[in-house]
Amino acid sequence: MASSLPKLRTEASDPRPPGAPGAVWDAFARQAAWKSWALVFLFGLLLLSLLVNVRLAARPPEFVVVENPGGKTTYVRRGVATDALLKFLANKTKPPEIAVVRFTRDFVQLAFGINSSTIDANWPQALSMMTGPMRERVTKQTEAAKLLETYRAAQVRSDLAIDDILLIEETPTLLHVKTTLSRRKGPLLGGGPFTTDRLAVDLVEAVVPVSNEHTDGLAVAEWQIQELPADAPTAPKKEASNVP
Repeated sequence: MASSLPKLRTEASDPRPPGAPGAVWDAFARQAAWKSWALVFLFGLLLLSLLVNVRLAARPPEFVVVENPGGKTTYVRRGVATDALLKFLANKTKPPEIAVVRFTRDFVQLAFGINSSTIDANWPQALSMMTGPMRERVTKQTEAAKLLETYRAAQVRSDLAIDDILLIEETPTLLHVKTTLSRRKGPLLGGGPFTTDRLAVDLVEAVVPVSNEHTDGLAVAEWQIQELPADAPTAPKKEASNVP
């Protein structure tokens, strides 16, 4: 009769270090498990808070601010605000017409009324009235053409007259302004022959936040320069270089 072999018993190894008190080790294990669940709970709260903030940021404002002519402001619920009111508030963020005229006049005076004695001061001011990409591109063009060096050596002065400034088209972020200039060039000290030319300058002016650099809330984003014949001011003669 075959005898049955005894079954072997295998016991899991004790994870506790040798000599460690059992109660203390069990307390450490329970504390580690509690910390793990606490971290999971905190991560869940963080994710929920992030989702709530995203939803709140995407919501339109509940109130709009209406300013009275006397300077007082009134809060109106957006739900009762009419389309005309909302359009009026949107238009208030655009630069007024007088600011557009002033900005355009100052820019063309600095950029096109160039004198050999003032070019070092006026040209950097004209560049500061442009957007970043426009300023970088024009700077490269003027350096390649050696514009500043040429004007310094020429010892000339320019008398600029602005014939008109027209607002052709506008969007919430851009303005298309056209201006016609008459420019009279001659020796810096006078006493020599003068030449006269007429220019049609198309400017794309970007609406930017008001700052110390852009006090009118505008910056030139693009320009196109055309030379006009003296006898026919309305018809462009030829397209000139985009460098004054």
